[in-house]
Amino acid sequence: MVGSVDLEGTELSTVPSFWECREYQRTVRRVETSNKLCNELAQMIQERAEVERAYAANLKRWSSKWLSFLDSGLEYGSGASAWKGLCVEADAVSNAHKSVQTQLIDELLTGLKHWQKEHFHKTPLPPHGLKEAKLFEQDFEQAQKPWAKRLRKVYNGKKEYHQACKMERSLQVQVQNAKNDPSGTPEQ
Repeated sequence: MVGSVDLEGTELSTVPSFWECREYQRTVRRVETSNKLCNELAQMIQERAEVERAYAANLKRWSSKWLSFLDSGLEYGSGASAWKGLCVEADAVSNAHKSVQTQLIDELLTGLKHWQKEHFHKTPLPPHGLKEAKLFEQDFEQAQKPWAKRLRKVYNGKKEYHQACKMERSLQVQVQNAKNDPSGTPEQ
């Protein structure tokens, strides 16, 4: 079946839910991760632009080498025009790749860096991180504070209940043992 996901054998319960207390950390980390991904994308674009520049330069060099060979006059007529056509086409392709390199740098990379600078602000004091991540974390903590307080009360109530049940069972066993023990006094 196209687009289906096989979940058999996977433990979905091992992944903590976002809605649980203090499980928002993965969401906050996404902000820091996205800033790093922007840096990686910028590096990838820079490398691609360098590849385009190098290819354009190699084509230009190749074309000028063979055009100078044709200018030496060893080839003439229709053969020379075919060779010249290849060199002109190589120049055109070189210009196209140079244009791609310019667009990658001037439009895409510049736009990405500008967007990153607008959306991610580094904190000046250690620990160095992003202001947005710190703000998200503070907002999540503030929003979850009442819920965490109530959840702590529930857990404490459960703990006290289980301790009381354990104590009750222990006392019931002691009472039963006292009833079955003929040597015991009625006060025991």
